[in-house]
Amino acid sequence: MTVSRWRTSMVLLGICVVAVLIGALRLATQPVEQPPGSSLSTAADGALALYTWMADLGVRTERVNTRPIDATADAVIIVQPATVLDSAARGGFNAVADRGGTIVLSGDSLQWLLAARGFGLTVDGTSPSSHSVTPDGLSLPVGGRFHLSADRAEPLLLADDGSWLALQMPYRQGHLIVIGSAFPLTNAGLTDSSTARFVYRTIVAPLVGQTVAFDEFERAPSLTGASPSSINELLFQTSWGLAIVYAALLTFVFLFLSGRRLGPALAETSAAESPRTMYEHIQMLADLYRRAGQLEAVRGAFSRHYARRLARGAVSTRHAADFAEALQRVESARTEADLVSAVKDIDESR
Repeated sequence: MTVSRWRTSMVLLGICVVAVLIGALRLATQPVEQPPGSSLSTAADGALALYTWMADLGVRTERVNTRPIDATADAVIIVQPATVLDSAARGGFNAVADRGGTIVLSGDSLQWLLAARGFGLTVDGTSPSSHSVTPDGLSLPVGGRFHLSADRAEPLLLADDGSWLALQMPYRQGHLIVIGSAFPLTNAGLTDSSTARFVYRTIVAPLVGQTVAFDEFERAPSLTGASPSSINELLFQTSWGLAIVYAALLTFVFLFLSGRRLGPALAETSAAESPRTMYEHIQMLADLYRRAGQLEAVRGAFSRHYARRLARGAVSTRHAADFAEALQRVESARTEADLVSAVKDIDESR
């Protein structure tokens, strides 16, 4: 018994070790998914390529996940903002512009739309386009579904119908660039040479030597040390939590397949210790045999049992006739009710 328990303990320990190794491997190999427009994302809709490119060209880049924006920033780039810009956020961006800085806003989400209107632009829906051109004739595979306009603005990208898909304008003491699509600043967009040329001459080159803050507010918790706050997030969104889930599932499967009980053993109760009467026992047994189609078998068992008692003289002489009559009724019983009634009469005639 001791050897068996030791072997079971070793198997369970091995299962837990394997599950922990799976969790560690998942932690080491699976990158954390980032939302669209994040400068931490390597996905097609991320902006890591722009962040790295600007850093390689001499731009001092940083990621910010706070409000207001750091006072040392000379420019701020917002790609697909994750939240609606409230008064505090606009105040932080306005502070950058008041220092003569540049604000770049790119996207086509609802948050981007509200932010663009908050900066004083007129944004209207238009039929989606698949490409655009710059005022000097550079063609880009960049479309949009909004056309922009504002006082003192200049177009940067034009649709086929002449509507503006991107513009630049003076803003407070600085400069504002608004693009009605996130594509030009994403990893996928910068793989196109004409799009990269447009981004370089419009955004990157003027910011060389300056400090540029990439807005990551409410979408890069790793920058502020935030951690999952609920049990579900800890279990299903972290590698160590998944390792615990794997260990629990594998342990349950092992116990199920090995026939191990999941709790203390229950002592068997004999028929004599049961509070049921003999009549109830007989009725239960007859019902089980009836459901199994074995009424004839139980009838034969009762017949042999009581016939042996009658042959051994275990029945008093004055009840022998009644006992023999009841035994005959047992042998001729055709239904459950007849069998139960006959056995009851036999017990009463002893």
